[in-house]
Amino acid sequence: MKKALKIPLTILLLFAAASAAFIGVISIRGDYDKYIIPNGFEESVNRADTFRSDDTYARIMSSNLLVNYESWGGTDARKRAKMFSYILNAYKPDVVAVQEMSDQWYCCLTKNRGSYRLVYPISSGAMFHMTGLMYNSDTVKLLDYGRMEYTQGDNKKLRRVVWGFFEDNETKKQYVVTSTHFDLIREGKEKEELSVMNTQASEQLDIDKELGKRFDCPIISAGDFNAMDNGGYDNEYFAPTVYNTIAETLTDTKYIAQTKTGGDARDVDKPTFDHIFLKGDATVNRYSIISDSVMSQMSDHYPIFADIA
Repeated sequence: MKKALKIPLTILLLFAAASAAFIGVISIRGDYDKYIIPNGFEESVNRADTFRSDDTYARIMSSNLLVNYESWGGTDARKRAKMFSYILNAYKPDVVAVQEMSDQWYCCLTKNRGSYRLVYPISSGAMFHMTGLMYNSDTVKLLDYGRMEYTQGDNKKLRRVVWGFFEDNETKKQYVVTSTHFDLIREGKEKEELSVMNTQASEQLDIDKELGKRFDCPIISAGDFNAMDNGGYDNEYFAPTVYNTIAETLTDTKYIAQTKTGGDARDVDKPTFDHIFLKGDATVNRYSIISDSVMSQMSDHYPIFADIA
């Protein structure tokens, strides 16, 4: 019989102390109770059309949260995270693809998550991975999960795919959701960045194909692709060719949705960088962009969602 491995008491105590310190940091950095949400935000959410048809078995949301780094154009995440919690509580998505989840965002989401869980609660290596997935543990079960870094990209914490294999608690329908955040085309580096984005698009399609064979269920690929549909507003900097590469293989849920809804600040049919693509047989009951004008104070991207039936 093998002897049980004995861990020295000092190591156990150090581990306990580190865990307590980590929890303490989350509690402090993630506390947004004293922050006041903007005027009109709660009213906007309360009057929002959150209807979900009976045959919808998955509501998938994608949201670029916008980091709290000033150099990136971000602000303190705590007030904005409180706003995001209102969105989750109102629309109740089953799975949320998130991008730009900085450490402060991570603390806010972890402390105030309610029934939502992060697929990778703690990152390895250089602290927090900023592209991830959240899921509502009251409505779905996480069966399997994984992640992949793109072979090319300016920031491995951002430029990656995170995926989860889910089962609806009620209908037992199964599906995969992936979250991603592509590079973007910068002035003076147009050719180089386009090459990187094309590589990322190819690798995204490869992992979608692999996951489709492995699980034999719908694959829903969501995120900030930094590439606009319908040609965008510029044929070079909004990378429409990258979008077209993906749309040739996957289906943009916006264009097959039976119902489309949007807010007063951005029409649902206008081009966006954020997309929810579908691979496999499924119906899209609804596609929506949560784009009331007050939402712009939460992030520089409006959340989008698709109802899958």
